[in-house]
Amino acid sequence: MKIEKQNLDNHEVQLDVTVESAEFAPYMDKASKKIARSQRIPGFRPGKAPANVIRNMFGEMAVSQEAFDMFLEEKYGAILEEAGVEPGAMGSLKSIDALTPEPKFSITVPLKATVDLGDYREIRENYVEEPVTDEEIEKALKELKEPYAEQEPYDGEIGDDDLVFVMIKGDLDEPMEEGGTTELVKEMPYQFIVGSDNDGDSAWPYPQFTQCLKGHKEGDVVTSEYTYPEDSPIASLKGHTATYTTTIQSVKKMMLPENDDDFAKNFGKDTFDELMDEIKKSLAESKKRAEENKYIEAVVKKLTDSSNVVYSSAELKNEIDERVHELKHNLQDRGIGFDAWLKMKKTDEAKFIEDEVKPLAEEQLKRKLVLSEFANLEKINLNFEEFQNKYNEILSYMQGQLESAKNKHEREHMLSHIREDALNETYMGAVFGRLMAIAKGENPEIESHDHDHEQAEAAAKAAAEAAAEIEAENAAAEEKKSSK
Repeated sequence: MKIEKQNLDNHEVQLDVTVESAEFAPYMDKASKKIARSQRIPGFRPGKAPANVIRNMFGEMAVSQEAFDMFLEEKYGAILEEAGVEPGAMGSLKSIDALTPEPKFSITVPLKATVDLGDYREIRENYVEEPVTDEEIEKALKELKEPYAEQEPYDGEIGDDDLVFVMIKGDLDEPMEEGGTTELVKEMPYQFIVGSDNDGDSAWPYPQFTQCLKGHKEGDVVTSEYTYPEDSPIASLKGHTATYTTTIQSVKKMMLPENDDDFAKNFGKDTFDELMDEIKKSLAESKKRAEENKYIEAVVKKLTDSSNVVYSSAELKNEIDERVHELKHNLQDRGIGFDAWLKMKKTDEAKFIEDEVKPLAEEQLKRKLVLSEFANLEKINLNFEEFQNKYNEILSYMQGQLESAKNKHEREHMLSHIREDALNETYMGAVFGRLMAIAKGENPEIESHDHDHEQAEAAAKAAAEAAAEIEAENAAAEEKKSSK
């Protein structure tokens, strides 16, 4: 087999391959036998017709094509290895110049992405751990109290923390799709706590809507307008203006519980001071996680921006396909067809992919490649103990769903996902932890190859023990069901 390699401009190579007749001849025989087994040949038992009979009946070209397909399927990996090519995605057959007696063909192969992180160990980012404020503590305490609040009728002007019962309807300035309706929210009853709708991701019908109710009274009709911004969590509403008509039906004052031990007992605490300590601890941990996540994103951006990454269009296409597949799956879960969703966005699939999916896919692909190279250079491996702890943590959290699984297959599927999540979280936790240490200037040492071996053995042990635990869970669940 003779191979000539040509480098192409788009991080691909073209391999021009010539196969000697002696090497290809056995595949001609295999192809003849395969055709003989799959076809009825008069005068011969299935699979027993001679090669020359097969070639006469079906033609030399048909046998050669079958032989070529078998050859390429079997030898593709060997061709890449002999040519010294590390593929980044599946190659494609560009042309066939000859089939027999010596096949000559060309294949185009996307190359494995190349990543140069530069002086990545010189990356620095200032890390500031913000303390929990008194305002944050008060807000958390208030959120705990609200479900236990007593409600008293009120006929005065609405203010902060009042509970307001309304009938609300919403109309758009124009339909979201051609021929559609401008009705966004059919008139419906709803209730709001004034001042509790500041979160842009969860506030309904829009952030700080309840501010327009302040100063009004029972029986008033309040009209408000809102134009949904480009970063609206509801993509289909971006750029649309909605008019909401709100009729105030009744108002109640929220009488929150006192700061005493009786209130603390609702949360399993003996004293109010114990409850406050728990609130402060929980807020500190939550704030630390949020600050770390923000810090990690800033450092990853610096690392990605300073790296030189080259990848093929095929790798990018795979990433785009993943994003589109994930979107379609999510839409299907919500009972929305992809085509209908595109109509609501007033776009088509090609434009949507080019304008919205492709930029995100490029960013995600580069990020994945950079982090993978970083983990490789830093010799980061799976820590068995941390994996086992994370696995047990997720397993405990999911125990109720596991017990309600319909059958063994569904349970195994769930356990497999738990193990995969634990592996990913543990490994990426180690990657991000190392990246944070570097960015803080701690200059952590890269572990030795001997330690790599130990870590590899630990990872194998982790996988084996996780598999054994899955089997034990399955057996216990089956025994529990059969005993009922």
